[in-house]
Amino acid sequence: MLATFAVALVRGVHRIVDVAWGLAFTAVALVTWTLSAGYGDDTRRLAVTLATCLWGLRLAVHIARRGRGHGEDPRYARMLARAPGRPALYALRKVYLLQGALVWLVSLPVQAAAYLPEGVDVLLVAGLVLWAVGLTFEAVGDHQLARFKADPAHRGRVMDQG
Repeated sequence: MLATFAVALVRGVHRIVDVAWGLAFTAVALVTWTLSAGYGDDTRRLAVTLATCLWGLRLAVHIARRGRGHGEDPRYARMLARAPGRPALYALRKVYLLQGALVWLVSLPVQAAAYLPEGVDVLLVAGLVLWAVGLTFEAVGDHQLARFKADPAHRGRVMDQG
């Protein structure tokens, strides 16, 4: 997240932190894969790493495409306009460091799973099925929302179906 903050300062736009969110989970999964070598079950380690990387990369690509060609995200523009003192340091504290801490916290199950000694079991299979269902719902929902927003007749409306 610190590297993302540096890039955001150079580019003058903080919306890239949203792309970095998915990439950060991918990075945690890959680092965990590397550090857990020789400890956990290799099949479980691979499954958890691949599932996390696929989810993180899909999310990052989706958000990058959605934001391409746009300026600053209005949420960040409003937040920084009200920031006390130096807006860049405020963004570092309130956005980047907070999201970095949340990535670490949310990814704790991924990190722990890499060290489990058990091989393929019911929980791993159930987790992968749940992951696949969730990823499918997320991708379909993102696609439906993009189509909805692309229709000029929906300008200013909220998508409440699908």
